[in-house]
Amino acid sequence: MGLERIAAVLQHVNSNYDIDLFRTLIQAVAKVTGATDLSNKSLRVIADHIRSCAFLIADGVMPSNENRGYVLRRIIRRAVRHGNMLGAKETFFYKTGWSADRRYGLCG
Repeated sequence: MGLERIAAVLQHVNSNYDIDLFRTLIQAVAKVTGATDLSNKSLRVIADHIRSCAFLIADGVMPSNENRGYVLRRIIRRAVRHGNMLGAKETFFYKTGWSADRRYGLCG
């Protein structure tokens, strides 16, 4: 059982995306993209990808054309694509990283 599932059980919620860690990320993404439906699948995808990117970058992975760096690039591109599906009019992905850092304590 993963950390998110344990948190979901302890917080008495049905989905990992309803735990406090994800809820904060989803709200941050909704604010930046202008989305109003917090149950939208794209918000969940972006929140999950923000978290993944934050951990990869904290581990020293940088976007590149090969290996782990390429995986990071694909994750970023997929998140941006979902943001466009939500109607984001401008670049938004970089504006959401602070939320992951605060919640997971990745920097400092």
